[in-house]
Amino acid sequence: MIGMVLAIAVLAAVLSVGIRRLQRLQAKRRGPGATIHRPLPVSRFDEIDTAVQGRGCWCGGTFVVSGETSRAAGDRRFRIVRLVCNECERDELIYFDVTAVFH
Repeated sequence: MIGMVLAIAVLAAVLSVGIRRLQRLQAKRRGPGATIHRPLPVSRFDEIDTAVQGRGCWCGGTFVVSGETSRAAGDRRFRIVRLVCNECERDELIYFDVTAVFH
């Protein structure tokens, strides 16, 4: 009987943590810069550095830039920055609309 209660408590804790992680991930995906369809607009390239500097991971670590690339879609230009957490090594992409920099 005690074993069953303990198993239910552990299962509830695991489900609770999983649900919270999923909610955090979904909120990040809806945020500005999370996808190429929701890029952060910038008018100067140094604004990208400011936006990614000191960005924190949900694990408590901080992200460091591990790479950048560019992409064009029609008349719009994008800069994509890849960040990696220095604690859990989770990676994240941030999309910036740099079209205004070239006009």
